[in-house]
Amino acid sequence: MFVLEDHAQECDFGFYFAVAVRKHHESGRFEDILVESSGLLVDRKTGVVHKLGSAFDLKYWFEAYRRFLHVPNNVIVAKVFDQQRAADALCQLQMTYVIPEISHGTTWRIPKHYNSKMFRNAFDNLPAQFENQNLIFRLREIEKIESEHDLIIELQPVLDAERQWRQPLTRRAVE
Repeated sequence: MFVLEDHAQECDFGFYFAVAVRKHHESGRFEDILVESSGLLVDRKTGVVHKLGSAFDLKYWFEAYRRFLHVPNNVIVAKVFDQQRAADALCQLQMTYVIPEISHGTTWRIPKHYNSKMFRNAFDNLPAQFENQNLIFRLREIEKIESEHDLIIELQPVLDAERQWRQPLTRRAVE
């Protein structure tokens, strides 16, 4: 893999570098292309390298990283205007919770999804907080929530988790 210098660019989060596989660059054959990567994003503040997936375009990734969706976020529901529509919108975020279970000496932490009824119950005690949610693939759903005005949410990045989460990625990217 190597960096395509002509495609480097700066964004709010840091610096983007397009990458390619040398075999594809030399052969031009489609079957040699690097499918799983949209390139590398380097954090301007820390220098940490993030490998971007190919599921979304660059505009999506730049905005998701600018909003710190690449780290766990606490989702805080501050106000609800339509309970059912708000609960349905939150279901689209595919948020999860974990109740540790001990079985045969092993602690199991299996994520379970919140459902509409759980969200409606949470609306009885606003603000409601849903901790450590992984939202990197939910930018479009968040933008829809912001535009439809059925509820008001606040996203708070969990920055301690960011440092723990990023460190192993940094080592792999350097190797």
